[in-house]
Amino acid sequence: MFQSMILYNVFLMLCALLINPLFACEILDDFDNTRAPGDIIIGGLIPVHEKILTLKKPESQHCAGYDVRGLVKTIAFIHSIEMINNSTLLPGVKLGYEIYDTCMDPTKALKATLRFMSKFNSTDNCVKVQCNYTDYQPAVKAVIGTATSEVSIAVARLLNIQLMPQISYSASAKILSDKARFPAFLRTIPSDDYQTKAMVNLVQRFQWNWVGTIASDDEYSRSGIDNFITQAESLGICIAFQEVIPFYSHIQITNTRIKEIANIIINRTKVNVIVIFGKSSHVIELFKILGTHNISKVWIASDSWSTNSNITRLKYIQNIGDIVGFTFKSGNLSKFQNYVKKLPINAKNINTFLREYYRLRILCVNVQNDELEMCISNHTHHIDANGYHLDNMERQYQEDDFLVNNIEPGVISNIQWSVIALAHAIRSLLKCNEGICRKSFDFAPWKLLEELKKVNLTDEGTKIQFDPSGDFISGYDIVMWKFVKGKMEFNHIVAEYDIQEDKIRVKNSRFNKLEGMTSNCSKHCQPGQIKLSSENQHTCCYNCANCSSNTFSETTDALQCYPCLADEWAPSGSASCHKKRIVFLDWSNGFSIVLLTFSAFGIILIIVISIIFIRNVNTPVVKSNGGTMSFIMLSSLLLSFLSVGFFIGKPNDVTCKIRQCLFGISFTLAVSGALAKSLKILLAFNFNPANQNHLKNLYNYGLITSFCTGLQVVICTMWLVFNGPKVHKDAKRLQKEILLECNEGSYVAFAVMLGYIASLALICFTFAFKGRKLPENYNEAKFITFSMLIYFISWITFVPVYVTTHGKYLPAVEVVTILSSTYGILCCQFFPKCYIILFKKECNTTTSFLKNLYDYSLKSTNIKTNSQFSLNRSVRCKSIKNNSSQNSLNITPNSPVQSSIITNASRKRCSSW
Repeated sequence: MFQSMILYNVFLMLCALLINPLFACEILDDFDNTRAPGDIIIGGLIPVHEKILTLKKPESQHCAGYDVRGLVKTIAFIHSIEMINNSTLLPGVKLGYEIYDTCMDPTKALKATLRFMSKFNSTDNCVKVQCNYTDYQPAVKAVIGTATSEVSIAVARLLNIQLMPQISYSASAKILSDKARFPAFLRTIPSDDYQTKAMVNLVQRFQWNWVGTIASDDEYSRSGIDNFITQAESLGICIAFQEVIPFYSHIQITNTRIKEIANIIINRTKVNVIVIFGKSSHVIELFKILGTHNISKVWIASDSWSTNSNITRLKYIQNIGDIVGFTFKSGNLSKFQNYVKKLPINAKNINTFLREYYRLRILCVNVQNDELEMCISNHTHHIDANGYHLDNMERQYQEDDFLVNNIEPGVISNIQWSVIALAHAIRSLLKCNEGICRKSFDFAPWKLLEELKKVNLTDEGTKIQFDPSGDFISGYDIVMWKFVKGKMEFNHIVAEYDIQEDKIRVKNSRFNKLEGMTSNCSKHCQPGQIKLSSENQHTCCYNCANCSSNTFSETTDALQCYPCLADEWAPSGSASCHKKRIVFLDWSNGFSIVLLTFSAFGIILIIVISIIFIRNVNTPVVKSNGGTMSFIMLSSLLLSFLSVGFFIGKPNDVTCKIRQCLFGISFTLAVSGALAKSLKILLAFNFNPANQNHLKNLYNYGLITSFCTGLQVVICTMWLVFNGPKVHKDAKRLQKEILLECNEGSYVAFAVMLGYIASLALICFTFAFKGRKLPENYNEAKFITFSMLIYFISWITFVPVYVTTHGKYLPAVEVVTILSSTYGILCCQFFPKCYIILFKKECNTTTSFLKNLYDYSLKSTNIKTNSQFSLNRSVRCKSIKNNSSQNSLNITPNSPVQSSIITNASRKRCSSW
């Protein structure tokens, strides 16, 4: 307990030591303020002057540079208080006010703040030092102001001691939203964090990525420009330069720095967009220099100077380019404008700021309207207006619109909303209802602060409510300055920024004029190109390169090219991919038509030959050609021709499997037939009557063809089961096309299939070649030999061509080979028979066959062995004659071997080949 008492006493001593030096008594002279009595006093901190005169001693400070807009703000404050007093919002309660001029200086504002914090009804206007202000009753209950963030931060730290509510109407620094450091600070505007977001949104909207920034060296400007830079760089916007103008330095140092910045702007030709967070006086000095250089750029103005009329009156202001400014949202000001036009005379509460204004108007009576504000501002000495008659001055300037023209709609509306919010918080705190306020006026400021945080109302369509950070979420109007009739105007609202949606809404098409301005370190890389980093440290400075083939970039300033899909293609420098055209050997292709024509012609020939053979089926020529087996051979050739159709057209898995197997099996059957025929001929002419029965039993046409073809069927079946042909899309080989082709699956099986046919053809060729010593006019073996030679030539040519050929015409290579080999068998082995049947009918008889056989026998007699030959010939001829009549050797057309012997013997005289 004793230790607690010691700690408490130490705490009181520290409080006294820390606070007592700060709160010295200060009685401000009447010139620095204007006031009106009331039950509840509201403090006001408004900069009516722009600066203070340099002091050498800590005495009363005098201000200079009269600001007419500051006067208008004090009038708005007073008007708002009077509107509340004249309403039924606070029945029986009158609001009073004390408005002090801050002169844009924190020290000056702090002296006024001490007056606000002094004890209520204190005669010495001093702040009572105590460590607990829970029940403390200061002179005012709340403060409205100040105008700038720099001054507001200083005042807010002082007001934190008593948690006296402070509502600013234009201090927008982001730091003031920190309730841990500024718990009693509120404002009727958004934080600069939103203003910088709006600026970045604007820059991004018009694709500017090379932006300069200028800021005054004060809390508001530094905070605002830092936020802008951070947000801009996060979106890829580069800052070309960051310049700072000294705020508290000597005027000569400041002007020298402004000249340096002007030279930077003049020489940076690629920087066409510049953001300025700064003091209006700094902007004026900068534009005075730049106006003479006819620099056309886009200037993005913060709320601190976006509607400053002093800048609009600068000479050559139209030469600097387009000024786009952000201003606070405003309400309906018609009542206030009428109030300003006819300011009432109030002898009890004389507005000292208005007195000074009238005095300055008299001093500048001969000055033109365009230079009137400059004249008023240039009077730097303290002016005593007490000696002038207010009535006369007011009557003289009552109908003057000069004050109306200096109304800043956003700021004036914010002042009005601040007073309205305070009035509703007081109403809630005093429990006002039905014309009575039930509580006394003796409440501590922190209680009013709690009610202020709860305010939620709508005034003429404007929602008045503070968020948890103590800010309004109202948005911004975007104005564009316009040169009209020889002077610059800034009241043209072209767009608005919605904070909640982070979106700019265009309200005037003039806003889109900014699209014509470019501000880029490098030209934008167009779609189809990518950015290549340069040696410059800024990412916005780069070179462009075209995307390579089959890659694309569809956005401006792309960082990489993306590959096209497998079924797409793109030329170099393409912004998109194109679908590849699917190609194959289609039916309408000229080459396909030719091949199909040959195939159809072959089918027609087979049909015609079949008809001829059917009509002459019992003739020796047909029987000698195999009889029924001829039709099987013709059918196999027909299937070979039909297989051509599966090589043409859009392939699929079914056609890919059918075409090779159909050709392989059908052509194997045809070659097997030729093999059986060549074997028959060989056996027939090596025939010995003593071995007749043995040869007859050995030779079987059907068994030979079935066995040979059956092996091919097994090969094709194994191929299809394990790795058969299937459709394949080749998207890599061709740039603009997808080749739809058949992949043969197992190329080993494909080779085995073709190799088996080749082996059969080689055997057939060997048998036919052995018949080269047959009778001179016997052509059957010769034609088989020719057909096999055509086959070998075709397929030997096919292999290298097939291996080296790619594309849609690859199937045509095989089709040509199939047609040539098929036509070779058809023409060589069936055309001669048809010729005899149609044009040598006399040779197509049994008698003719026997006669030719007899002639062959005579010619083949060996002369050197006459005795033996005579005997053999006598026996053989006798035997033949007897067998022809008695049919003892059974050499008839019904016997394949004997029919062949008769046919070949008869050709000696009848054949003309």
